[in-house]
Amino acid sequence: MGGPAEYSRGTPMTRIQFISLGAALALLSAPPIGAAVIDFEDRAAANDSQTLIRDEYAEAGVTFVPTDDGATWDGIGAADRGGWQISGSNGPTFLGFDGQSYSTSLRFDEPVQGFELDVARAAGASPFPFDYFQATGFLDGAIVDSKAVYFAGVDIWQTVSLTGTIDKVIWFGIGLRGHRYGVDNLRWGNLAPQLLAVQIDVRPDSEQNPIQLGSRGVVPVVLYGEVDFAVEDVDVTTLAFGPDAAPIAHRNGPHYDDIDGDGLLDMVLHHRIADTGLTAYDVEVCLIGQTVDGMSFEGCDDVMPVGR
Repeated sequence: MGGPAEYSRGTPMTRIQFISLGAALALLSAPPIGAAVIDFEDRAAANDSQTLIRDEYAEAGVTFVPTDDGATWDGIGAADRGGWQISGSNGPTFLGFDGQSYSTSLRFDEPVQGFELDVARAAGASPFPFDYFQATGFLDGAIVDSKAVYFAGVDIWQTVSLTGTIDKVIWFGIGLRGHRYGVDNLRWGNLAPQLLAVQIDVRPDSEQNPIQLGSRGVVPVVLYGEVDFAVEDVDVTTLAFGPDAAPIAHRNGPHYDDIDGDGLLDMVLHHRIADTGLTAYDVEVCLIGQTVDGMSFEGCDDVMPVGR
């Protein structure tokens, strides 16, 4: 297909970037009603690496079992005594790990359903591209779920989610010596699935995006890559377009190109119009899917159905 000059994005939708801004992350990952949360904002930051958190949340049925890490810090401004330069994902206070083991465990008095936390690299950590954070959930000593993310830049928060019923969580950071990171906004029970907002463009050669109802043809859709969303990580088998969740039309799947010229790969898809379920009353259509690590996403664009 043609180069970037032949395409222009439609009106961009509002995008929540779940690892780019702490405030946006808080909106995206805020626990629903009925979920429990520890954001460490109810206690003054110790700002002392020897004051490890242990039984401070026993009333919530949670006990921390630290090794040589895990004190609360306030990492921005004059209070940044540890030189962390991170702000926390849900308020300024976070749990900091800067010792030698970079790990802790969290034990629940009773099993809980689902668990999430936010994590970010801190200043002073070596910017090694392959260091990562891993959290593992257990029930009665058996592994229920385990997830890992590669650390991004300083103060770029990422969410790690565990599914299933668990009574213990162990997390740790793996990387070069000098690795430092923060953990914040722990939440569990009655958790809604994470949903990342992404940008798409239906019929990128058109501003009005007309869809000929009853057509046997296909409609092109561009899924745009972002700094915090790589289209190469999308599980293409999960892509579904329109009310009837139309899959990708072509057997050889999507292809990749930098459609908007921003230096990031975009994904170009085609879906059969007859499979979309669009009607004359639809003014917007959405593409949903998941990344290979289980993050759900959705992107929507305006359309103008014509014909029937």
